[in-house]
Amino acid sequence: MGRVVEAVLPTRMGTPFRWLVGSSWVSNLGDGIALAAGPLLIAAQTSDPFLVAMAALLQRLPWLLFGLYAGVLADRVDRRLLVVAVNVLRTGVLAVLTVVLVAGAVDIGVVLGAMFLLGTAEVFADTTTGTLLPMVVHRADLGIGNARLMAGALTMNQLAGPAVGAVLFAAGTAWPFLVQAMCVALGALLVSRMVLPPLPPPTGERHLGREIAEGLRWTWGTARCAP
Repeated sequence: MGRVVEAVLPTRMGTPFRWLVGSSWVSNLGDGIALAAGPLLIAAQTSDPFLVAMAALLQRLPWLLFGLYAGVLADRVDRRLLVVAVNVLRTGVLAVLTVVLVAGAVDIGVVLGAMFLLGTAEVFADTTTGTLLPMVVHRADLGIGNARLMAGALTMNQLAGPAVGAVLFAAGTAWPFLVQAMCVALGALLVSRMVLPPLPPPTGERHLGREIAEGLRWTWGTARCAP
């Protein structure tokens, strides 16, 4: 699971890497906006703290449910196409949610369902984006490349995004979701510009459950060996 495909490029940290970083940063900004806007939208509809908490939970629960499946899927399909397709799906969900909000037909169930769909799509998009890095930079540049991706994820998703989401929500309930849709759509456009080397053909018989079990064993073994 998560096969490493090294880049075969004439230059280091070239154009495909810049497309990848740009896509990751702008998509994570949209995800950070949703972290604040989702619970705020539920809080504006109900005073039930359980439902407000569910809005945040449903955005993060898919990482636990589908994280390993996303890694396995990234090994089996065109990774660039998968990121584009998932981000297009997210854009569609956000567009529908925005229209519902503008029309004043918002429903708590619809919002919670949208949060879960967006969280699930984020798992597949972010997991697959991480597997693209070894395909566009040389081994010696993996450290700096991963640092730039993680800096964007932390800054945009955890710091800037929620603050922007709160400000946009104060301006109007539909604004944060419209801006998030624009960010995700731009992320899909940027990653679609990447030129990638082909994945090597799989060797031996492949089994979904076995690959997930291998990922769990590797994770457990790495955690036990950590200082």
